Amino acid sequence: MADGAVTRRSDRVLAACAAALGRSAGVRFVREATHGTIDDDAFAAYLAIEERFVRTATRVTGYLVWSSTDWPESAAHARTVGGLVGEQLDWFRRVRVRWPGGPDRLADAVARSEVLASHVLRLTTEHGAPAAVTAMFAAETLYAGWCGRASALPVERFSDLRDWIDLHAAPPFTEGVRALAASVDALPESIDDRTVIGWFRDTLLAEDGFHDSVYPLLPDPVTTIP
Repeated sequence: MADGAVTRRSDRVLAACAAALGRSAGVRFVREATHGTIDDDAFAAYLAIEERFVRTATRVTGYLVWSSTDWPESAAHARTVGGLVGEQLDWFRRVRVRWPGGPDRLADAVARSEVLASHVLRLTTEHGAPAAVTAMFAAETLYAGWCGRASALPVERFSDLRDWIDLHAAPPFTEGVRALAASVDALPESIDDRTVIGWFRDTLLAEDGFHDSVYPLLPDPVTTIP
């Protein structure tokens, strides 16, 4: 970065991954949620897969609470856990009864969405807290970004979708993203930027697969021989 303009690790990662963030913020689910055009079946599938990932995020963030040797950092992760198991999971308990969805469609979406949880848990198992915090920083930065932009648009959305977007566009969620950025800034210099950027980008790729899972796979075209 010229003249040392970007010095914090989190800023360097975001600068290197700007194109990847833009791609992930442009997938079909994000576009339709932003513009309020998502259909009932896709939204029901999304609620099913997102509730499952919130549980994964709780597990990973709980690990960060335990693994941090810095009390303010540990306390910040603990506040995030509180928001996940409190505000967010309470929201799912209230809302999902209104969006039951078809069981086959939901089962397919859940199975295909596991690409994200599997990726984050693998990074955590193989590389510990540095990879875990980077993966969560990627996932939550993506959400804070697209939800913040969507919340500011004068678009008609049904109330449950609007509330979900607004939840990710304001505190305490945005405070949690800043806490993750601070944790990325505090990563030891023995872990180089290239490694951290790779973890971040790979998590965004997993996010893309996660979001695509709310839509049925199109059948492979059948080639006919004349």
